[in-house]
Amino acid sequence: MNYLECIDYMEKMSKFGTVLGLDTIKTLLNRLDNPQKGLKFVHVAGTNGKGSVCAYLTKILTVAGYKVGTFNSPAVFSYNERFSINGKIVSNEMVEKYINIVAEERELMQKQGASALPTSFELETAAAFLMFRDEKCDIVIMETGMGGRLDATNVIDPEDKLISIITSIGYDHTQYLGTTLKEIAQEKFGIVTNTLITYEQNPDVMEVFNQAPKLILTKQPILMIATLSGIVFKYRGHIYRLSMLGEHQIQNAALAIEAARKLKKLGFTNIEKKVVQKALYQTVWPGRLEKKALKDKICILDGAHNPAGARTLFNAIKLHCPNTKISYVFGAFKDKDIDGILSSMKDVLDTMYIAKAPTERGLDVDSLKTICEKYSNNVITNASITQALEKAMNDDSKVIIVFGSLSILREAVEAIKELNGQEKN
Repeated sequence: MNYLECIDYMEKMSKFGTVLGLDTIKTLLNRLDNPQKGLKFVHVAGTNGKGSVCAYLTKILTVAGYKVGTFNSPAVFSYNERFSINGKIVSNEMVEKYINIVAEERELMQKQGASALPTSFELETAAAFLMFRDEKCDIVIMETGMGGRLDATNVIDPEDKLISIITSIGYDHTQYLGTTLKEIAQEKFGIVTNTLITYEQNPDVMEVFNQAPKLILTKQPILMIATLSGIVFKYRGHIYRLSMLGEHQIQNAALAIEAARKLKKLGFTNIEKKVVQKALYQTVWPGRLEKKALKDKICILDGAHNPAGARTLFNAIKLHCPNTKISYVFGAFKDKDIDGILSSMKDVLDTMYIAKAPTERGLDVDSLKTICEKYSNNVITNASITQALEKAMNDDSKVIIVFGSLSILREAVEAIKELNGQEKN
């Protein structure tokens, strides 16, 4: 299969859904000569913040001079984002090579009458192990897909797992992970084999985490300055700067700092304080309060597509944009809690330029307008996200915020390039 055929194949595989359990991925990896064995891992689970923590730690280790493989999900702008080396998304050719390997093995399993076949996520996990082995990565940052205990990434041998990190625990995939925070925490905790790095959370969650063989809790970070340029904070007596927005990023960065301290003790001796400071400031995470210039304005892209994400966005707006004129570009899927999203932000919503999200799931603009008018007094409909951005670019706002769905962000990135006179992808 060529690259596009590989992407189409994986899209078809994704329609089979999620199957929790390790038997099938173990069978697949055995057939591939267990490419995960011998690699060194940092394993990251949690409800929110996993991607940011992975990004911080990837940048720290890369700046320190190590070769770092990173596996993330889901992707925002392109399929290839799932796999990166030293923070750079791998090429189409590399994706094509390794998806073909795992797809061919799946087809052989099917022909041989296997009782269970790998899901799309299991295939991607196996492809990541193969890539990082062949690229001779010094260390791999592995993000779980869902949960932890029965997640496909949890086939890593205990002796190869240097540390585990668990971010915030919230109500997430309750049909699979449980209906209480303690049950969900127990599933996430399933990745822990030795050292766990986390922060103080709900008592029910901590009852689970306190069972770790070694528990490292972050200290309390101190917010010092927050502007549209980023955040300055103090941690363990040292000053750090983040270009990423949102107070929640301070806690994510603290997890990465503690992980870096532990890795230094485990032999990654190039990790110095100045390396960590430089890396944290250089870290970006696409589609999560991501800043882009649009002519003379700041455009902030955020994939807030549920009430929790909208509350995080709301808090970031209050922190970084006080007394600032803001325009909003918005679209959403018809199956999302649009009232919940907008009610979380009702105290900051001003002019809204709305458009249909560019997929079949997108809610039509007339229905969207009816909902939006409950939360904003100035709702303007548009034929596309590109048109909405162009109008926002020419109004009297200082900041433009694009949110509502990941598909909107993809169109917005291309539109920003076009409006800035840059070449589109």
